[in-house]
Amino acid sequence: MDRGGSQKKRNKSVANVDIISNLPDVIKDKILCCLPIKEAVGTCLLSRKWRYTWASMTELIFREDDFDLSNGIDEGESNRFVYFIVTFLSLHNGPILKFELNARRVHLLSPGGHIHRWMLMLSRNGVKEIQIRTRIWRNYKIPSSFFSCEELEYAYLQGCIFQLPPLFTGFKRIHTLHFIDFCATENNIGELVASCPNLEKLILSRLLSFADISIHSTKLKILRVDGMFKHLSLVTPHVSSAMVSLQVNTGYVPRAGCNFNLSQFIGSLLDIENISLLGHAFECAAHGILPGKLPRLLNRLTEITLAIDLGNLKEANAAHCLFQVAPNLRRIELELISRGYSAPTSNFWDSIDHQAGLFNNLDTAVLNNFAGSCAESGFLKLLLEDAPVLRVARIEDRNKLDKESLKRLLKMRRASKDAEVILL
Repeated sequence: MDRGGSQKKRNKSVANVDIISNLPDVIKDKILCCLPIKEAVGTCLLSRKWRYTWASMTELIFREDDFDLSNGIDEGESNRFVYFIVTFLSLHNGPILKFELNARRVHLLSPGGHIHRWMLMLSRNGVKEIQIRTRIWRNYKIPSSFFSCEELEYAYLQGCIFQLPPLFTGFKRIHTLHFIDFCATENNIGELVASCPNLEKLILSRLLSFADISIHSTKLKILRVDGMFKHLSLVTPHVSSAMVSLQVNTGYVPRAGCNFNLSQFIGSLLDIENISLLGHAFECAAHGILPGKLPRLLNRLTEITLAIDLGNLKEANAAHCLFQVAPNLRRIELELISRGYSAPTSNFWDSIDHQAGLFNNLDTAVLNNFAGSCAESGFLKLLLEDAPVLRVARIEDRNKLDKESLKRLLKMRRASKDAEVILL
C-alpha cells in the first residue's frame, strides 16, 4: 500500500482549502473591525466571499487624519473623507453597534451638516456606542436624533452644545456618558442623568455652564466633573470614585458666584473610596462646611486629594472635617496653593488634638508645591506626629525651601519608625 502517496494527497488537499474565504462571518467582522476602515474596504480584493464583507461591519471608525496627504488643511482631502463616509454608509447593509467620527472640520458638524443625517441613520440602526471626537471648541449642537438612539450604551461627545428635546424619554440602557469641551444650558445635565436609570459612569470634562447643575443618581459609581459652573449640587450615594474640579475665569463665571454644596454631597455618600476636589472646588465648597457638621463616617474612604490653601481658616476647617469622617484613610495628596486673600489660621493645625487619631491608618502623604509657610509646616508636623503607620511622606517644594527649613523639616518627630520623608 502506498501510504506515502496517500499522505501527499491529503497534504495537497489541505493546502488547497481557502481558509481565509471560509472563516465564519463573526471572525471576519472581528478582523475588519481591527483594521483602519480604508484597509477594511480593501479586503474586498481577497476573494469573492470577501467582496462585500466590509459592508456589514458592526463597528465603524472614521478618522479624518487617515485621509490627509499633507500637513495643511486641504479642501479636496476633506471632501474625499466626506464622500467616503457617505458612500460607505449608503452601501452598508447590517446593524451598526459602534460609530466613531474623529473630525476637525467645522462643516461636518455644523447645523444641517452631514453629522445630522448620519445620526438619524444611526438612531434607526440599533447603535450601542457613539463617539464624536473633534478639535472644535463648543461649536456644534448635538443632533436631536441622537436622543432617539434607544439602544445606546456608551456615548463620548466632544466640542458640543446640547439641549434635551421636549419629548426625550431617556436612555434606558446607557452605562457611560462622557462629555468633553461642551456647553450646557439650564439643568440639562441633571435631567439627562435622571433619565438614564442604569448610568454608572459620568464624566464631564471642560464643562461651561451658567446654570445650576443638580445631579441626583442612585446608580452612579464613577463621577468626574471638571470645568466652569455657577452652582453644583450632587446626591450620588453609591459613587465609589469622585472628582470635582472647578476652574475660574472671570470672563465666564466669577468665583464669588460659584457654589458647590460639599456637605450635601458628603452626606449622601455611602460607598465612596476616593475623592478629589481640585482647582477652586474645595475653596468654593469650604464656605458651606461647619466644623463637626459633616453627617456621617465614610468608612470606605481611603484616598483624598485636595487643592487647598492651608493658610485659609475656612479651608483648613473644612479639610479637618473631611479627615475626621474618614477613619480608614490610607493616602492623602494635597496640591498646596496660596490664594492670596487668606484669613489667618493662627495656630490652627497646632491646636488639633494629637490623641484624636486623625491619621491612624495613613500610609502615604504627598504634599505638592510645599513652600514651608507656618500653616503648611504646622500641618506636616501634625501629620508626622499623628500617623503611626506612615511609610512615605513625599514633599515637592520646587526649590522654595532654604537649607535651614529643610533641616527643620527633616528633624520633625515621627510617630512611625518606618516613615520616610522624601524631598523632591
